[in-house]
Amino acid sequence: MKTGVKTALLVLAIGAAAAADSVVADVEHRLFWEGAQSANAYLRANKGIAMAAFNRHTAGCEPKALELAVQLRRAGRGDVALAHGEALRAAAALCPARLLGAVPLSEIALFCRTSDAWGPAQAARELRRQIASIDADPVLRATPHGQACRAAYVHELETTRVVVRRVDPAGSRAAR
Repeated sequence: MKTGVKTALLVLAIGAAAAADSVVADVEHRLFWEGAQSANAYLRANKGIAMAAFNRHTAGCEPKALELAVQLRRAGRGDVALAHGEALRAAAALCPARLLGAVPLSEIALFCRTSDAWGPAQAARELRRQIASIDADPVLRATPHGQACRAAYVHELETTRVVVRRVDPAGSRAAR
């Protein structure tokens, strides 16, 4: 590949990365000056390209994106609120301490749950993994936010669409 072509590709890649990074700053600016409805409208525009970029930042645990997504989810309706919620649930799995620090205790159960798109087996695996992750983190385990998140995961595992089968010591399956 010639040097000119390499340089052009590098410039395009840097420009695309800068544009993706600027979405958080754009959302913050719109939220501050124009309000949550305007910020959500901006994210929804252009077939959701900005929303997808913003949600990547949120799911990637960027502190400012997490803070903004929590605010925008409260103000959003329909598909916008769902998109923010999914990104925040992904962040809860990746960086629970960071997300839980940005969420009021009363809203913990909204984010400490599995994706609606997952089947029961995948949801059960993820719930068990998340519960074990909280149990393994002494700081998270000791905080009210961490305890509430663990309780939400346990509740979903034991009482919702996830089927839990228990095996008795004799080896026969117990009733569901």
